[in-house]
Amino acid sequence: MKQLLFTFLILFSCLAKAQQTEANNDCTFSKEIIIPFNNSADGTNKVKPPLNQTVFYSYRDQFSYWYKIIVKEDITLRFKVNTINDSDEYVVYVYQYNEKDFCDKVFYHKIKALKSAFFIGNNSLDDPYDLSEKSFSAKKDNTYYISVLNTSINNCGHTLYLIDQKDTLRVKALHLPCKRDMAITPIKPVNLNTSIKKQDTIIAKIIMPVVSKKDSLKKDNIFKPILICKVINAIKKISVEGNLLLTEKTTNQSLPLIETSKGIWNTDVEIGKTYKIKCTAFGYKNFEQTITITTLSNNVDVLLEPFKEGETFVMKTIYFFPNTYALKKSSGEELEKLVHFLHNNPSIRIEIQGHTNADHHIAKNKAYKSLGEEWNFEGSAKLLSQKRAETIKKFLETNGIDANRLEAKGYGGKKPIIKDPQNNEEGQMNIRVEVSILKS
Repeated sequence: MKQLLFTFLILFSCLAKAQQTEANNDCTFSKEIIIPFNNSADGTNKVKPPLNQTVFYSYRDQFSYWYKIIVKEDITLRFKVNTINDSDEYVVYVYQYNEKDFCDKVFYHKIKALKSAFFIGNNSLDDPYDLSEKSFSAKKDNTYYISVLNTSINNCGHTLYLIDQKDTLRVKALHLPCKRDMAITPIKPVNLNTSIKKQDTIIAKIIMPVVSKKDSLKKDNIFKPILICKVINAIKKISVEGNLLLTEKTTNQSLPLIETSKGIWNTDVEIGKTYKIKCTAFGYKNFEQTITITTLSNNVDVLLEPFKEGETFVMKTIYFFPNTYALKKSSGEELEKLVHFLHNNPSIRIEIQGHTNADHHIAKNKAYKSLGEEWNFEGSAKLLSQKRAETIKKFLETNGIDANRLEAKGYGGKKPIIKDPQNNEEGQMNIRVEVSILKS
């Protein structure tokens, strides 16, 4: 009988998610993790993510919370799952599959679990629940899935511990709403290999308490209000990596934010307070919004509008040595962002524009005599701006961007930001590189 419940729950979970996600029906929409922790999905190094994270179940996760683990090198994958409360009960499945139709395959029983399912929860029952650490060999460039499936109603959540060498990633997944004073007839673990009998039925005895909205916000509530911001391309509806800033409106004090996965940020907030959300991302217009916290779980879609055909944006940290077209090392980060932007938007064509503060003759600097050609420039400021634009174009081509998508043009001092600069700071604002979208 109980096996029928487990089967029903996991199938209903996958079906519900298949109806709400994109065409590939990916059951693992909730949480993606890259191993090793300091790798990105494409294998390039990046800053290690926070090792203590908190996430919330959404409506689509009410039956099962999924983790998608992308492995970038051969390792022994070690993990453990614990419940938040003693009354919580879950069954855990582990799968391995590399294609995009994972949810369909699970739903139609075409994929077998990598390991035998194990239970976590109340260990006072006759059949003990497994709280031990699990491990198995994980191969490079493979994708693994962990499903934490509800086997009792109104579970409060679970904690996943994922161990990568000396680092342990702790993901606390909270399930709202959670009723702590609810009497539930527990469901004991069963042998999942036993065949289902037709006469089996599903029985769950639930005694529902009366819970008011006021009660749910008591100071001693185990949950703190949380704000979850999802940074999304307003046109394509896909996640975007951006810089998010959250400040309390009255004090203008910044709050610490944690990026739990690509484009998803969260932080603890306070009910009744108003916060300002600001977001910037390369190739997108700036975003700003105000939100007042009224509930425990608050979700904001940070919809970033990409620059479109005919629009131009300034590359703010592209620097050249004075009177040369030799790039400074500090330009590297923003140039990498431009490469990433163009790779992710293969239909876009751009014009790289070079600008100087004025149109005048530039002489060689004798101090640079022993250095390369780009250091020993002589000619007009307009020609220098052209050389600088071509330097950026060459960098992009070297990093895999098709030359047919790129144009380089120097404007010299014809398009100043400040027409009559009164000091050096204003003059420096006119010396810049801009990107104009020719085709979006």
